[in-house]
Order: sequence, then C-alpha cells, then structure tokens
Amino acid sequence: MPVRWEGKNLIDMKESNLTFAEGFLGTQAAVAKKQGKLMMAFDWDKAAEIIKNRFNEHSDLVAEAGLQGDWNYTGGEIFNDKKPTNENYTYLTSNWATPTLILFWNGEEQEEVECFTTNKSRFNSDSKWDDESLKILGLELSDGIDD
Repeated sequence: MPVRWEGKNLIDMKESNLTFAEGFLGTQAAVAKKQGKLMMAFDWDKAAEIIKNRFNEHSDLVAEAGLQGDWNYTGGEIFNDKKPTNENYTYLTSNWATPTLILFWNGEEQEEVECFTTNKSRFNSDSKWDDESLKILGLELSDGIDD
C-alpha cells in the first residue's frame, strides 16, 4: 500500500480518513476555505510528462491519480496496458487534499508525486485526459483511450 513519511508520521496515501461528504462538504473543506487555501486541481500535463518519462524505462507502468487522505473516494487508474484510460472514476480537485500521482512498475508501487496546479486552467474536478495532455504522451484522443 502506498505510504509516505510526513514529519514523524507514516501517511497511508490510499487511506480515506473521511466519508465522501465529509471531505467534500465537511470540516476539512470549510477550514481550508476559511484559511484562504487555493483550490488544487490535478495537473494532467505534468502527469503526462512524468508518465512519458517513466514509461520509457518501465513498459509495465501503471499510474493512479487521487487525493491524499481521501483516495478511496477520489482515486483511480489513469494509465495501464501501455495507454491512458478514462474508465475509472476520479475526483481530482480539492482545497485541502493534495492531488497526487502514484506510479507502479515491476508489480509494486514505486513513486508518489504531488501533481497539481492552483492556476485557473482547463483542469477541474471533471477533467480527464484531453488533447493537450495526450499530445505530451505522443497520442491523440482517437488513438484508443480505454473508456
């Protein structure tokens, strides 16, 4: 299970500490909003660059995207079988939970990358692979993304 160290605490990246409603409407979001925290949206262009780079070295690469601390309700697979996928549900925008890319190869989780933008951009909670992100991978929408 993907984990990372934060201070002295081991954080389980795929653990959801809240229900979906608590994360979306609850105290975490309200506190973050009060503190003026910016919305973070998953950066599909950054993810495409990272995936392209790692795939050149690891042809069995699998990538998942989700929100730290709320993975069970937000995360899903975005790259597998040597191509991007839009088949899994993902919700990748938050003002309190950091959008993250987790990479697997050799059958194991290998790398976790915080992967977001706070700029007003084309990325939001409904975003999936689009033409611009796929061009970074060297693909087009018509190249057969799994839906």
